[in-house]
Amino acid sequence: MAMSYAETVFLDVQVGHVPQVVSALSCLEETGAWVTEIGRLNRITLFRTAGTYDELLEGRPELLASLPHEHLVRVEVTSWHVITPVAEPGTYGGVYEWRCYEATPDGMADLEERFLAAAPERTELSSLTCTLVSLEGAPRFAHLWPYADLNQRAEVRAAAVAKGTWPPKVAPFLTQMDNEILVPLPGSAWR
Repeated sequence: MAMSYAETVFLDVQVGHVPQVVSALSCLEETGAWVTEIGRLNRITLFRTAGTYDELLEGRPELLASLPHEHLVRVEVTSWHVITPVAEPGTYGGVYEWRCYEATPDGMADLEERFLAAAPERTELSSLTCTLVSLEGAPRFAHLWPYADLNQRAEVRAAAVAKGTWPPKVAPFLTQMDNEILVPLPGSAWR
């Protein structure tokens, strides 16, 4: 079944409590789980998919109820429409790069079009886990890339820029850019 929808759950963890949260999340199934290595520290990112938006929403209460709230200072949930195929769960690399852009309200269509036009040539250099468009809140566009390590990330990004087709020409449509380097947790569906 094609995964048309996804959800991210960002967990901002009390300082010093990441091990307890990681332990509590070890029972999650079919969920991506990463801890931020570079970016917002003491953060864990959860990622799950569903074939329909209703299925996504139906699974949310159970996931949220399973969280160790006593160790969390903030939980941020976002629903996304998947616009590139989601990689099958599996082992892809030791680090993942989460890039999220906030777009101008009238710029999402152009942003999506330009990214999708540039993506095939970019994915010849390395795989893409998924590309997402937010369904609520500020208009956002995100993509998740796996790499063996940070050296491979640097090499691939340099090669992509050298080709001249990457990054896509989307700057006029952006109001904010965020980037985090994530390390998969042992039980992550994508690792």
